[in-house]
Amino acid sequence: YFDQFNNEFDFYDDATYTTMKKSTSSHSLYDDHSDGVSTEFANRSILRNAISASFFFRDDTHKESSVYPGKSPYPFTTPILIDRSQLFSTGIQDVITISSRIRATVGFSADHLKGLRAQVLNSAQTGLLPLTCVSSPTNTSFAGCTAHAWNYNPQASLSYTLAGSDTLFVTFSDRGRFPILKESYSYRLGLAIPNPDLKPEQSRNWDIGYSRAIDIRTVAQIDYFRHNLRGAIESVYLKDPGSFCTNSGALAGFCSQNVNIGKEVHQGVEFSIRSVPVSRLTLDINYSYLNRTIAYDFGKVADISQVNTSIQILPTLPKNKLIANATLRLPHQVLAMANVRYEAGITLQDTTCKTAPANLPFGAAYGTMDLGTVIPVHAGVSIQAGVKNLFDRDYYYTAGYPEAGRNWHFNLRY
Repeated sequence: YFDQFNNEFDFYDDATYTTMKKSTSSHSLYDDHSDGVSTEFANRSILRNAISASFFFRDDTHKESSVYPGKSPYPFTTPILIDRSQLFSTGIQDVITISSRIRATVGFSADHLKGLRAQVLNSAQTGLLPLTCVSSPTNTSFAGCTAHAWNYNPQASLSYTLAGSDTLFVTFSDRGRFPILKESYSYRLGLAIPNPDLKPEQSRNWDIGYSRAIDIRTVAQIDYFRHNLRGAIESVYLKDPGSFCTNSGALAGFCSQNVNIGKEVHQGVEFSIRSVPVSRLTLDINYSYLNRTIAYDFGKVADISQVNTSIQILPTLPKNKLIANATLRLPHQVLAMANVRYEAGITLQDTTCKTAPANLPFGAAYGTMDLGTVIPVHAGVSIQAGVKNLFDRDYYYTAGYPEAGRNWHFNLRY
């Protein structure tokens, strides 16, 4: 696979967005791409065992440069800065049929993150320098102060089939997540200090569930899940080491930085039901409740602002989420579909707030409805059409960045 993302930020002189004459105004150019390969192997020749293995490789490259129209020599162009890392992963899994009612799964994977390059501009923005870090303050290599870490991920599950098709199951896994390039090396437009020493975060995960066929037309399932994150990567606020960051207002004199300082608990329940009340109608309803808490080990980091750090919210997710789908099969294989989604207990934060108290969280809730149809035309050709956010609900997950309003779509598929 190969994925490429090109992006450009334009920084203007003022809010009229008309001129770029100041020395701080620029075109900021990004060219990011990821490429790699994944493969899986399976062997079912062993009685009662289904053994599989996998291999995964990804190469991430981030390139950026800036053009300053109002800076000498006109226009002033910075060198191309490159950050690059590679991820290797290999795993094995065995699905074991213990008896006609009991099935177990055991698996293990090992991941390795290899940093290849991390760069920063010099003070004149005319040359490239290697990053320095706490673990190597005198680093002189572009490959120095880059990540070289391992993750080991065991997993296991056990399912038991009761009378009929009812099933009780439990799963466990202990997984690690490597920091991405942005989390380790980004200055966040002069608001943050990079942390090349950032380590993987670990999550211990439990899931217990029960599924039951209520009758021949209806199946229901309930799950309880709990994820315990340790060494979680959190954005904290530290005292500015010396006019380094451009934060203003209540955050003046502070820089943000990603550190392994958090202990998070994500737990909740999920309930789903699928029913076919009549032969042409299928109904799906899913409800989930998610409760998340976070605690900081402030003793790990010096010069940290506990007040500014503690009001930072976890990534936006709803506490309560309800999704209902209905699919009606009409004559001539025409499908009519309706989807209703309601999310509540969403904690939002306006990070553009510059006056005390800064960035105070607030709650929100919203609901949307989508309608659609699929119409077969001829020999594998079908038309798909519909409207999303039917009632044009104005909602958002990040203050200042609204989600799409009412929008129509029309697709032709062969």
